[in-house]
Amino acid sequence: MIKTLPLLFIVCLIIGCGGYKMQDLQIALEAGETEKAYTNLQKNAPKKPDIPFLFELGLVAHYANHFQESNTAFDQAGDIAEDRYTKSVSKEAASLVTSDQMRPYSGTRYERLLSHYYRAINYVYLNQLEGALVECRRATALINYFKGENEKYNFFGAGFLAHLSGILFEATGEWNDAYISYKQAAEYYRNAAEKTGVEMPEDIGRSLVRLARKLGFLDELERYEEEYGKFSRHPENTGELILFYESGYVPPKGEDALTFPILKTDDVDDEKFAPTLMGRQGRVYKDIELEYLLRVAIPTIDSYRPLFSGVEVAVGAVKTSGVLVEDVENTAIETFNAQRTSILLRTLLRAVGKYLLYREANKQHEALGILANLAGAVTEQADTRSWQTLPNQIFMVRMPLPVGTHTLDLSFLGENGQVRGRDSVPDIKIYPNRITFWNHRTYE
Repeated sequence: MIKTLPLLFIVCLIIGCGGYKMQDLQIALEAGETEKAYTNLQKNAPKKPDIPFLFELGLVAHYANHFQESNTAFDQAGDIAEDRYTKSVSKEAASLVTSDQMRPYSGTRYERLLSHYYRAINYVYLNQLEGALVECRRATALINYFKGENEKYNFFGAGFLAHLSGILFEATGEWNDAYISYKQAAEYYRNAAEKTGVEMPEDIGRSLVRLARKLGFLDELERYEEEYGKFSRHPENTGELILFYESGYVPPKGEDALTFPILKTDDVDDEKFAPTLMGRQGRVYKDIELEYLLRVAIPTIDSYRPLFSGVEVAVGAVKTSGVLVEDVENTAIETFNAQRTSILLRTLLRAVGKYLLYREANKQHEALGILANLAGAVTEQADTRSWQTLPNQIFMVRMPLPVGTHTLDLSFLGENGQVRGRDSVPDIKIYPNRITFWNHRTYE
């Protein structure tokens, strides 16, 4: 156990190493200085970039219109995440005596899926629609992997990616693939709706009716028309606008300090002791019963809703309201809540190990015990790694427009539906019988 002390102090140095500051990054983004934010990340890039940094770099590069560089960063993050499903035994072992921050970070499932959204949009802006379709197929394969890996898979983010895939397949004339994707999107949204709060967007029902008619699936057309209604075709000489409005920030993870009492009568060496400790959170004992107060740090996440929680798009006299298609905040919170018990148990197992190290060191020399206790306390930090520049919510506007060049007048709505801000996007070109994509971000 005493040989573990040098490792603890090395980890202190590793955890203390800093790079870019998220606050500086957000200030630049909110000021519209996306190039400055991108340059800042490049200057502060670690020698060996890891997944959280690569996610941030990929998204900031996207907003700075460096679409190819954005995809490169996302591809690197994806390769690392895929490789880490074969876990590093040495780092897992180190995390058991130091900190969860030593565990290889693979990204959450919803983070990995959302990276495919940005990759696909990057390819659209690069006018490489075939690349966008590849991202749709990669996202589909990833969802299928998650489904096969866990029969209780929660489908967080899956509905949005399947919906996006349907739109992109439809935009390229891949009617059958689009139809299948829309069917999957309907299923995935319904599976996740109870926890994410995002109902299946009506656009999916309309798309299923439209494509069932186009493909001649008469039985399914009748069923879908009965379920979703009958919809008229778009007028001639029109195109479509698909606008994704991304609002605010996903809530960042914080740190929560918890205290658990170890009693004089406890058998700390018992392998079932950590689960026993879990039941003592918040309980009060007499001083005469106490042997030690075990202090641990675990992540926490709280709601961080933005000022803007909706959008309305006007083109001349035509107005369309955005529909919520992805609630990243709810997904992040529900994902964490599902993991909290296992995080706490792992944290307590590690804390008990540090306590045993302290007790053994203290027997040899009081100063050594103090040193062990200090090292344990310093390395006890919650793992707050996450993709912090993600939006809080994503809304979608789908509207037919006349062929030509248009200015989009955007009205950002508050919780009560009142307009809280405005912006405009000029020079949006609409082509006959084609879909034009655009994504817009606010941070308030």
